[in-house]
Amino acid sequence: MLRAMTGTRRSEARGHRQMEHTADVALEMWAPAEEDLLEEAAQAVIGILTGGLVPPSGRRRSVTIQAMDPEDRLVSFMNEVLALAMMDGYLVRNAAIRLEGEGGLTADLDGAADASSMVRTELKMVTYHHLLLEQSHGRWYGRVVVDV
Repeated sequence: MLRAMTGTRRSEARGHRQMEHTADVALEMWAPAEEDLLEEAAQAVIGILTGGLVPPSGRRRSVTIQAMDPEDRLVSFMNEVLALAMMDGYLVRNAAIRLEGEGGLTADLDGAADASSMVRTELKMVTYHHLLLEQSHGRWYGRVVVDV
């Protein structure tokens, strides 16, 4: 069962929040555009990993993803951000995202290299369990469950 944690407002133009979920972590994101939602998703993953610490900027990286559809693109991008953090110690601060076709994405990332000392929590992977990605009333909404 997903239950929202208190203290957040979906009325804000964009944001993300962690939600209670049995044995895993559920995340909900919202933004005015899909590209902004994907950036929020990256920041949500980093926020969990670092316990809310914001990594410094200054180190740039690029990633390209070819996914089947927008839902798969969301999960794949979040898993790429997670893999960069857990395997390379690279923590994303910001992402300039360009969508390509039905499921493609190129992201220019700005963040911190060799920042594994900032990681406070380990995450395994973003899953397709309870996956939601939709556009409604001029906003994009997404929900994923992260395996801890």
